[in-house]
Amino acid sequence: MTDMTTSQEPQSRRALLADDDHALRTLVGQIIHSFGFEVTHAENGKRALELYVQAQGQFDLLITDICMPEMNGCDLIREIRRRDQKLPIIAVTGYAEPELTGELESCHVHLFEKPINFEALHTYIDSLPNMNNL
Repeated sequence: MTDMTTSQEPQSRRALLADDDHALRTLVGQIIHSFGFEVTHAENGKRALELYVQAQGQFDLLITDICMPEMNGCDLIREIRRRDQKLPIIAVTGYAEPELTGELESCHVHLFEKPINFEALHTYIDSLPNMNNL
């Protein structure tokens, strides 16, 4: 009889989550983890960019708040886009003004307004190309 078990773990998806609100970052992190992601937390855009560089860009998803101290989400998105045009990015904000929406669309970023509809977020993440192959 052949043993069909394997010692290899399935490849984990990695998400970088940037939000200055600790409670919200923790909640979103737990939910994203339940979607099958290993989550790396950052308290602002500057720290998120440092973590991105340290990991040599080895993330499958970036979720960032827009309004944060030190480096806001828009600046973080611009810096990430300079390095990686294909990384799926989700922006979260409570203040979706038309100018912001246009800027995010031009950077190929999907916007979710607060309060976040987590079912819609899960559906969106699952719809991303290659997200189910990881």
